[in-house]
Amino acid sequence: MALTIVSQSCCFVVVAATLMLDSAAAAATAVEQATNVKNEALVDYICKQAESYDFCFSILSGDVRTPSADIRGLALLSIALSIDQVSDTSDQKIPHLTFSHAAADHVDEHRMEVCKSDYGEALAMFRGAYVACSRRSYWEVIDWVKDGANKAIDCENIYRRHDPIRVSPISGDNHKLIRLAEITLIVIDALLRSTP
Repeated sequence: MALTIVSQSCCFVVVAATLMLDSAAAAATAVEQATNVKNEALVDYICKQAESYDFCFSILSGDVRTPSADIRGLALLSIALSIDQVSDTSDQKIPHLTFSHAAADHVDEHRMEVCKSDYGEALAMFRGAYVACSRRSYWEVIDWVKDGANKAIDCENIYRRHDPIRVSPISGDNHKLIRLAEITLIVIDALLRSTP
């Protein structure tokens, strides 16, 4: 009989532990859902101020880091997304285009070299913005982000300044970077308004 009691006692402990784990998991799920609802509202608030709500919402909501981010976290995240965009364009697209256009057109070769330089500088600027944001130097972030976005604008405009006027082959990348910079500036503005 003692063996049976021990066995029942063991089962009780296992059942109690299972119930506690289930209860903890349910609580964690509830907290996660509440955080997600809170973050969805924050993302919605930010994106309603953007030129393209759909772009903003899909970029922020589609990132796995967003559910755990507060407003400061969204600022850092938006800058990180810009850094990723600059790096991808600089490392993957520009070298390919520089090579393919070099054989076809000396003017486009020069233009892509300008864009390569612009994107190299933009990368340094967005990294500076990230460091400044980490230090909570939000006015400094604004300067870095504007300067970084202006590099994408310069890359876009190099195709419009002189003949032959053309559309930049990385026009979509330039516009995406400009939109990402806009998101960062909106988030920083919200941070500055909430900071005493």
